[in-house]
Order: sequence, then C-alpha cells, then structure tokens
Amino acid sequence: MNTFEVELIELVKEKNNEALESLVQRYKPMIDNMYFQYKIGLYDRNDWYQEALLVCYSTCQIFDGASGSKFGSFFKLKFKNHIIDIVRRENTFKRQANQFACSYELLIESNDPAEFIQNYVHLLNTSSYLEEAISELSALELVALQFLLGEVKLQIACEIGSCNSNQLNRAASRCRMKMMQYL
Repeated sequence: MNTFEVELIELVKEKNNEALESLVQRYKPMIDNMYFQYKIGLYDRNDWYQEALLVCYSTCQIFDGASGSKFGSFFKLKFKNHIIDIVRRENTFKRQANQFACSYELLIESNDPAEFIQNYVHLLNTSSYLEEAISELSALELVALQFLLGEVKLQIACEIGSCNSNQLNRAASRCRMKMMQYL
C-alpha cells in the first residue's frame, strides 16, 4: 500500500473531510462500476457517493494495514456489502410501493388513462381498507395511532388516553396488528 493512501487514512481517522473526499475520489471508478451493477430505486449517483463517503469513513476507522491487507480491497468489500444491504432493504415487501411508483406529473403528461388506472386504483382499495380498520379501533387505539403517526407526543397521548406509557405502547401494538390484518 502506498504511503500517500496511508496518510489519507490517518487524516480521515483525525476527521479530516478533505482527506476523506480525496480517498473516495481515488476509488470513484469502483463506485461507478457498482452504480451500474446494482439498481437502488430512488438513489441517483450523488446518493451513491454519499454512501461511499459514509462507508469509507467507517472503513478508515477500523482499518489496520499491519496485517498486510490492502485498504482498497477492504473498502470495496465493505461498500459492496453495504450496497447489497440497501438493495435487500429496497426489495422487502413493505417497500414494493417505492419500486413501482411513478411520477404523477409524468402520468398527467402521458395522458394514458390505462397507466393511471394501473398505478392508482390500488390506492382507492387501500384507503377503504384503512377506513374500515380505523372504525374498528378503540378510543385508546385511536390515540395510539395518532402517536404512531407522529401527530402527538408520548406524554400528550398518555394524557388524552388517560393511560401510562406501557398501556399506550400495548395499544399501539394492537393498532399495528389490526392495521396489518386489513392491509
């Protein structure tokens, strides 16, 4: 490993941003290669470089060149594993809506009613399921739903529901389970 790279790694450990950017710049071809190799739905190239900066920083913090390993190989392995984790997370069932989403503006511009129906009719079904699920919730579960949605803080939700935090958390769990049954 060359001494310039060792110096950059040491500077990154000392929280030097320029050294981190310089180090990531050295591995830009590898990052670009992975960009073309893996598809992450809502990520553009700048998002990839942000992820590379994060992974490079954490790799520098744990890298020890004394064992004879090369930083480039270690960084590539860590970055590839990080990207694969993101791809896995993107492919989970609950994020499928993000994968199949398309811009409403593009749908309007295309003037294709079939595509609009294909992409948005499922929302109508979902909203009717949500209305039905909400009608089944108790008063405390409704307060817990507001808490889960971030509409009210824990303390205020407990005051409204006349309960303690444990009771509210149990109500929130019941609320989640009921919502999942309907969806």
